[in-house]
Amino acid sequence: MPHRSAALRTPEQLDKYLRDARDYWFHVYKPHEGDVIVDIGAGRGEDVYAFSLAAGPRGRVWAIEAHPDNFRHLVEFCQAYGLANVTCLNLACLDRPGQLQVETLPVWESNYVREGPPSPTSFPVEAIPFDALCRRHGIGNIAYLKMNIEGAERSALPGCREALKRTRFCTIAAHDFRADRGEGERFRTRAFVWDFLSELGFALTTRDEDPRYYVPYHIHGFRD
Repeated sequence: MPHRSAALRTPEQLDKYLRDARDYWFHVYKPHEGDVIVDIGAGRGEDVYAFSLAAGPRGRVWAIEAHPDNFRHLVEFCQAYGLANVTCLNLACLDRPGQLQVETLPVWESNYVREGPPSPTSFPVEAIPFDALCRRHGIGNIAYLKMNIEGAERSALPGCREALKRTRFCTIAAHDFRADRGEGERFRTRAFVWDFLSELGFALTTRDEDPRYYVPYHIHGFRD
């Protein structure tokens, strides 16, 4: 039972988390009991909730979030709802190790990782290639990997190359719509994501007719 009131969600919010996961991330594959699931860009746990329930007590969810405030909410949420199969890591997954900044925006879902000096609204975060993280924690075959990291996918995916070869299904959120609205060309990642996943042998699909501006940029990969 939930035990930390600060982390509680209403039943309506929890139902929405499950609906959204089915809609956004389970379009091609719905995880099963015992699966290993990776959530890169786990936010405050909205998708982790659905992943944890789908994987069940025999499964494992790796929830990776760069922003320290979001990470605190993520950990408290997992503790409050007894999501014992979730391991939370406060890291940024990129193509090389180092120290970066994670920028804080008024809408927390849009926070993003960047290089450069600190700003009044940024926090330092350790960057690590996901392949190195897998070696550190013994992460082997992956049933499903979701990545939603606000434009950093161009830098993160090369650090996931070996892990993605062991991954059956994935969804990578590209962010060209942020470039289209003038936030910078670093967000224009769809073509890169498509080519990268194709090179690794994934068959790919998108929902180009969906009227929501962000959904067509969810690239779903699967192995035939």
